Amino acid sequence: MKITLKPFGPVDPATLEHIAKALRPFGEVAVAPPAPVPASAFVPKRNQYRASPFFPLCQEEPGDRVLAVTPVDLFEDGLNFVFGYATMQDRYGIISTARLGPPATPAYGDRVAKEAVHEIGHTLGLDHDPNPACVMHFSSRLEDTDRKGLAFCATCTKAAGLTVRRLRK
Repeated sequence: MKITLKPFGPVDPATLEHIAKALRPFGEVAVAPPAPVPASAFVPKRNQYRASPFFPLCQEEPGDRVLAVTPVDLFEDGLNFVFGYATMQDRYGIISTARLGPPATPAYGDRVAKEAVHEIGHTLGLDHDPNPACVMHFSSRLEDTDRKGLAFCATCTKAAGLTVRRLRK
């Protein structure tokens, strides 16, 4: 499987390396040239960016999966904010570093890695998992992200396995 990381806005190269390292077990990881944050995604009333408008801007990027990475604060309808967003129907996901803490902290690297694996999991057909140790467990707070592991639980591993094997060919 080939995964492309697509930075939107200024993303620290060390952050991209944390993410790439976490995603390498899935296959090859490449970093695309950065793009500006789409102004059309900004919602002034909330002072946040809607996550889904980033996806059309990822369509031309190569790879089986594309993970956008941005420092801006994201939301989607029905949620005050999201650490990341993806759907099970597309090959795109996005994570925001805005709420994951200062990059200089040890927890930051783990958090960006977990959110990246979580969003790629959605693109592989995985929904949220009730197991709080599984990386697919929903995080509504940083404490949730810190508590969960970096790996899929056995159930999620099995569910994503067919897609991952197909994409590795």
